[in-house]
Amino acid sequence: MPSLLSQARRLGGALNKLLGHPNAAVALEADNLLIRAPAVGATWTPGTRQRVAWQITGVLGHPVDVHLVPEGAGGGRTEAVLATGIDPTDLAVTVTVPDLPPGAYRVLITSADPLDAHSPPLTLTPVA
Repeated sequence: MPSLLSQARRLGGALNKLLGHPNAAVALEADNLLIRAPAVGATWTPGTRQRVAWQITGVLGHPVDVHLVPEGAGGGRTEAVLATGIDPTDLAVTVTVPDLPPGAYRVLITSADPLDAHSPPLTLTPVA
């Protein structure tokens, strides 16, 4: 009989296949969120409108907030709050990119569940 740990690993692998991300980490908890956009290599310019999209598994009981944090800040320093009080089942929100210094940032989606999900790094470019 397979151990509980091997069953959990098999379930995590099956979830990753369903999500289309064979290398994505899956936490076996009730609240899971995977940021789909911005994707790897995204470039944003201040003043433009950009889509932030996510996929959820499980149940998220609280609204989510969308922040922009500097790359390497460990999620501890928010540079800008992009949206608040979003119903997680909306699965996306369009935000206006704030005027911040150029550089590497990540989108942070957070809620009171508690939940913290980070996007891949994106590049904020200077306004032309």
